[in-house]
Amino acid sequence: MFINISNHPSSKWSPAQLAAAGGKVIDIPFPNVPPTATPAEVEEMAQRLLDEVAKHGFFHTHTAMVQGEFSLTYALTGMLIRLGTEVVVATSFERKSVENPDGSKTVVFEFVQFRRIYAIEQ
Repeated sequence: MFINISNHPSSKWSPAQLAAAGGKVIDIPFPNVPPTATPAEVEEMAQRLLDEVAKHGFFHTHTAMVQGEFSLTYALTGMLIRLGTEVVVATSFERKSVENPDGSKTVVFEFVQFRRIYAIEQ
């Protein structure tokens, strides 16, 4: 099973990305992390996400893509790896972005592969 913990729902993934996921994808939205959050609050958020993942069965049979705010991504990735979950990130060709007249940017993501994240020593 492939668990997508990001703000990029699998319903919007390319056929190549869905194929690389290798089967059923479960989407778990990555929460907003307030800039004022303390490390303890980020760890609590990571634990809540871990509890959500646990509802879907055994950790060692899952692959999880974790992408979002860095401190929460780091905390959750470490927890998942310690429980035997393979954690990956999606990679893209060179970032293609266009700056719009209003200062916003339009970014095009072209999936290449999922890259495994290895153990985080603490």
